[in-house]
Amino acid sequence: MDALERRRPLGAGDWKAVSATWRGASSAQGLSIFIDGLAQLFPLISDRSGLTYDPDVAGIDLADSLTYRLPIAIDQLQRAELLLRSSGAGAVAGRLELSQNAGHAEGYLSDGLSETAEAAGLNREFALAVGADERRASATAGAALAALAAFEGRPSNGARTRAQAAVRSGVRDLYALLRDTRPALHALIDERAARLEYRGFVTVVLGIIIMVATSLIALFGTRGALHRAELTRIRRTAAELHHHAMHDALTGLPNRSALTSAIDERLGAVRHAGGAVAVLFIDLDNFKLVNDSLGHEAGDGVLCVVSRRLASIGAAANGALVARFGGDEFAILLSDPKAGGIRAHVDSIVARISSVLTEPVTINAPFDQRIVISASIGIALLDDHANEEHSAADLLREADAAMYEAKTRGRARAETFGPAMRERATRKLRLMTDLRGASERGELALEFQPFVRLTDGEAIGSEALLRWNHPTLGLLAPGSFLSIAEETGSLVQIGRWAFEEAIRRFAAGDTPPGIIHVNVSARELFDESLDKIVADLLRRYGVSPTSLAVEVIEGSLIRSGDRAERMLRKLRAMGAKIWIDDFGVEYSSLRYLHRLPIDGVKIDRTFVGGADGSLAAPTIVRLIVELARSLELGVVAEGVETVRQRDALLELGCMHGQGYLYSTSERSVAERTSRLS
Repeated sequence: MDALERRRPLGAGDWKAVSATWRGASSAQGLSIFIDGLAQLFPLISDRSGLTYDPDVAGIDLADSLTYRLPIAIDQLQRAELLLRSSGAGAVAGRLELSQNAGHAEGYLSDGLSETAEAAGLNREFALAVGADERRASATAGAALAALAAFEGRPSNGARTRAQAAVRSGVRDLYALLRDTRPALHALIDERAARLEYRGFVTVVLGIIIMVATSLIALFGTRGALHRAELTRIRRTAAELHHHAMHDALTGLPNRSALTSAIDERLGAVRHAGGAVAVLFIDLDNFKLVNDSLGHEAGDGVLCVVSRRLASIGAAANGALVARFGGDEFAILLSDPKAGGIRAHVDSIVARISSVLTEPVTINAPFDQRIVISASIGIALLDDHANEEHSAADLLREADAAMYEAKTRGRARAETFGPAMRERATRKLRLMTDLRGASERGELALEFQPFVRLTDGEAIGSEALLRWNHPTLGLLAPGSFLSIAEETGSLVQIGRWAFEEAIRRFAAGDTPPGIIHVNVSARELFDESLDKIVADLLRRYGVSPTSLAVEVIEGSLIRSGDRAERMLRKLRAMGAKIWIDDFGVEYSSLRYLHRLPIDGVKIDRTFVGGADGSLAAPTIVRLIVELARSLELGVVAEGVETVRQRDALLELGCMHGQGYLYSTSERSVAERTSRLS
């Protein structure tokens, strides 16, 4: 029978047939017939209890594949778009790579979207949560692949433009699908835990029925002996069904269902008798590169090797449960009767995981490959002082959040979930919700911090600083919300608003004297229409392009490469100035001074603001000033806070600066934002 085929429902007629034979026979015969009927009905009973197949659970498992299939497809589509931009319409170079990117994307999209559609068909709540996004993503992704195929067949400038537009649309909708899928999965996983409790109850009831029936048959002599063999088969079937329902097919480890059930069981023990529980959430770093370069068969081989190594750790640790959570994610459940000993236990397990993963994995596909694996580990701890309402889903969410913190901090490390992380996660969710529509509600604003001549304090220009006037948190600096804007896809929209607002207010005379500086992100530089948008705004408000300077963070140039350079050249050709912000932080920026038409640099505030009010790094400041002078570039020192720093900058030949010394409102915003982070 197909794994996704529903058995017919257990009906009242099935039970009536069995009870009728019981009433029409002697007690021994009736009991024998009843056991025969039970053997026939057991598959239906076990299916009804969820032991064999639960469409809701299967839907969740299918949908969860999105978390590792679609990001790979998105990456391949973005690479294809980059190749389209960097090569001529008829160029042969890059065509093979473009074809490979499109092929990889098609494979992952086919798997991810088909499983999403299948999951939506099995689970009504999931269908309602992501149905519209899934249909839109499927349509636009299909259009993107078709456009790429059309370009490969008959390359032309028009075909290339259409392919780029189709790919951008497909990537946007795939991101939306991923964003909406995650909360829907979390909600359904919580419901799934409740279903597991029911499943366990029904399993126990069935076991009691079989045990009682077996004991009664033994009283009836030889007929009982015949049926004991049949009941042994029934018990074996039940055990096999339960094992398959609670274990991962690829690795043989307990699956998410078994893990959730075990966590709830141990949490109950902790509340009753004290002690502590810990969950280690393990995610393999950059695992998608294995599937991407060597194929899924090689990826499965790596997962099997890793699962065996983790299982050996679990076997050596008293009472540990090692499970495969899904994809390249594993979990280890630990408990300790003494709450104070759990931390040492966890540290020991983390050290063992790091040790066993350092040994390369050899995979024979397509030929011997030695793969080095590392993992990011999130840890959630719960002791006997824990909230009575804490559930397995809560503990897993906390471990998952800690794992993402480990990835953010550089991967191949472990982080423990704590109150500060909980507060950050809650605050981030709140800001993410509140940021939607902030510009439409008029909550975004610009402040203009002047650049001054350090000799007399006269303003020669200003920088447009983005602010969010949050309804309850007050005025926030961009560091507290721009990363969230990037995650939610609203960063480009906010950047366009900032450009228009800065140019409009400059035209109205509502800024300090001199040119106006506007910051631009790496994501905005990827937008091929940015130069046209800026040119239209300058014409609309009657502002000369020479009155505008675009500031780009040094790190954005390094990460964005040729795409950023091309857009900056277009803006420079228009007449706008180009400045590098936070200069000196990244080590490889000198080549950009040589390659790009840079007009000036801004010395990063970390080299200016010393703790005692002095200049923090006078030697570095002197080198930057001398370099800028030799290249005939402008130079501005950021973060000037004291008269002592101003005087030191003048002695080193830096004639311009900006900071709290000349703009006191900037300090209050920075301090408020610092308290939030």
